[in-house]
Amino acid sequence: MNPPPTVSVLFEPVARAGVDLAGATAVVIDAIRATTTIAAALAAGCRQVVPYRTPEEVRAEAARRPAGSVVTAGERRGVRIEGLDFNNSPSAMNAANVAGRTLLLTTTNGTQAIHDALAAHAVLIGAMPNRRAVARRAAALGRRLVFVSAGTVGAVSCEDTLVAGATIAALLEEPGSAAWHLEDSARVALAAWRGAADCLGEIFHQTWGGAFIAQLGLEDDLAVCAQVDTLDVVPVVRGDPPIIAAE
Repeated sequence: MNPPPTVSVLFEPVARAGVDLAGATAVVIDAIRATTTIAAALAAGCRQVVPYRTPEEVRAEAARRPAGSVVTAGERRGVRIEGLDFNNSPSAMNAANVAGRTLLLTTTNGTQAIHDALAAHAVLIGAMPNRRAVARRAAALGRRLVFVSAGTVGAVSCEDTLVAGATIAALLEEPGSAAWHLEDSARVALAAWRGAADCLGEIFHQTWGGAFIAQLGLEDDLAVCAQVDTLDVVPVVRGDPPIIAAE
């Protein structure tokens, strides 16, 4: 008899190096803002998202692509990178800006986390707006589930933990949920979500990442990041170099 699939959460970037993701489903989370931006772009009709580690890679790839076929976005420490079309901004990911085009994206924390998760059997992109859709896909895959938090400049991110907990809560509402075994890290994230669900917007403003984004005047982005179950899209990462598409 096979043991039940486990659910665990990597709370900070340093934890990634010690975890073997082979055979697992990884859900990468950078709630404020990269994974929310990716989900919003694909929901708005973006063809695909290509995550890069550096701005130089984005610029070089954009120069190789046909004119009008791509849109570029990225930030460092929350500020739009000079020469790119947009900040790492979910509120800018609408049909007028991205539909039918490929988004080339680089961010401080999130795009690196995606690259670090590529050893997993399946890599999904999770955020608060699409947490139920991601939970549904993870349940269908039925594999060991690892939430990979991007963190905030190397530290634990409260908002990433809350998205992991919210997704675990949705997972437990799926058929066959009794088959999952929650490791202690997953129970911590679930408890955090249950304590925060009724005041999520306020807490997102209070986190280090949320307060920093608010100070930059990016309240519209923060509002999108705190929405729950507003996007029915599952961004799936394929290949290496990775390409992200809705499936």
